[in-house]
Amino acid sequence: MRVIYVDDEKPAIDNFRLTTANFSEIRTLHTFQSGKEALDFAKENPVDVAFLDMEMPEIHGLELARKLKQHDPRIRVIFVTAFSQFALDAWGVDATGYLLKPYTAAEIRKELRKCTYQALPSHRVVIETIPTLSVAVDGVPLFISGAKPREMFALLVDRGKHGVTVGEGIACIWPDRAADLSTQSLYRMTYKRLADALENAGVGDILATSENRRYLKMEQVDCDLYRILAGDKQAARKYSGEYLREYDWAEERNGQLYRMLLSD
Repeated sequence: MRVIYVDDEKPAIDNFRLTTANFSEIRTLHTFQSGKEALDFAKENPVDVAFLDMEMPEIHGLELARKLKQHDPRIRVIFVTAFSQFALDAWGVDATGYLLKPYTAAEIRKELRKCTYQALPSHRVVIETIPTLSVAVDGVPLFISGAKPREMFALLVDRGKHGVTVGEGIACIWPDRAADLSTQSLYRMTYKRLADALENAGVGDILATSENRRYLKMEQVDCDLYRILAGDKQAARKYSGEYLREYDWAEERNGQLYRMLLSD
């Protein structure tokens, strides 16, 4: 797991680093005495788990947790503090765990196990569809030039393993145009622009073609939609009635999600 530890006191940082020195669960550990520096780091690098001190002068741990979650809802937050009265506040930002100083190595491992059970992202490509489309490669936002190539990617995400034919794609992306040779050519050019964008980002292999259908290799991406459909309760918490809200054709799936989660 990729871990950050944030505490304004250097002895606390040194103690955490020493205590976890031999933890095989931790792939990388970055420590910060500044909440702002930690947030800047998380915006540029993938983070699985954030251990945060509560009482810090620059930014309170609760506020830092909210900002980290706004950037990436999948980051697991574990608060580390000497003040037990903050425990209830921790759950207000969907914290995974809570460590009370002084802690032991066993207590840290217990909190890390909670994170492991929650299926941390392990794919290079992370896709958010709720409430709008967001794509990141290795933690860096992916820029797809052009509204139509971006919409085509959203459609491929939505259709998953079923894929999209030329006719189906035109009906969704260009609903006012006939599926004639001109529009089919436009469809192919749009797909090429999308494929080029992914190729330039080093992830062109997530797209495939089979039997006249273009599709996204679901097993090679981490997507909130796929997590929800698989029954992931943690992913479902972020749904509040909107899914790919920028696209009219997404209403059918939105209705499915609404009915599915309403019945839970």
